[in-house]
Amino acid sequence: MGAALRGHSGAGPRDVPGLLRRLVAVTDSVRRAYRDAGPWLWVAVEPSGTGGARVAGKRAGFVQTGRRFTDWITRQRDGRVPGLEVSLPHDVRRLRKTAKVTKAVVLGGAVADLAGDDHHVEVFRRHYAHGTTAHVLAGRAVTGAQHKVFASLKRPVFADEAAVVGLTEPEVVSALGLTDSAARAMSEGQLDMGLVNCRDPYDSPHAPADGQVCHVAPAMCMLCRNAVVFPEHLPRLVLLAEHIEQMRTRLAPPHWQAVWGRQAAALAELFDECAAWMPQARQQAGQGRARLDLPLGMRTEYDQ
Repeated sequence: MGAALRGHSGAGPRDVPGLLRRLVAVTDSVRRAYRDAGPWLWVAVEPSGTGGARVAGKRAGFVQTGRRFTDWITRQRDGRVPGLEVSLPHDVRRLRKTAKVTKAVVLGGAVADLAGDDHHVEVFRRHYAHGTTAHVLAGRAVTGAQHKVFASLKRPVFADEAAVVGLTEPEVVSALGLTDSAARAMSEGQLDMGLVNCRDPYDSPHAPADGQVCHVAPAMCMLCRNAVVFPEHLPRLVLLAEHIEQMRTRLAPPHWQAVWGRQAAALAELFDECAAWMPQARQQAGQGRARLDLPLGMRTEYDQ
């Protein structure tokens, strides 16, 4: 035991080597008084034989009645003051896990930072990173990264009835970021991609810049800077939002978040922006006055 401790020359009083040295010093008197206690790290003086008339030094047993962690918690309770309320199971190892997760909450950052200086990254990953709080933090980090990516893209543009009527006017064309030819084609319904209009189907941010028509519409239209939404499109978008919610019950949560999470967030933001038009849009969708025609390829690729 002593040779093993000398092999780890930590200098801090509260690092692992320092704590072990302090424990050895505290229990050294038991080992000196009772030579048969053995070279155990945890030793204690306990009753020996029947009746408890004699004691002996031996390896400490923490499963005996009165020496367990749950017994210590019970002893802290007093009728005059509120006692410790510790959820079951009572296990001292939960204190360490709580400390590590609290450290993760405070520090954040990479796993290498969270592991600290008392064990390896793999130990943290296998024994602490699966905790609920750590999962929440990881989800928050992923969501934050996705939000930054989503924010870097231009959101779909909503054009109200006045803008639709005056779609060929220069002021409206400029406000929507359209070209004159795209505005004319959009007013004639030539750029309807199934869900919304597209100001340039040949310049998709989700497809290679090879001059070919966008092949990911309408699956990614709500995440595209080229999308232009008219009030007449809202009932179809209501049906799309309902379809996405149905997929939440069919797909595993990580899969749903990866495939549909950003679209659901984009639809929610759009519906907030178009709150004045949403009651009528929901009514039309509920009355069957709108259809959601999704390509077969989209259903097989995104809905399974």
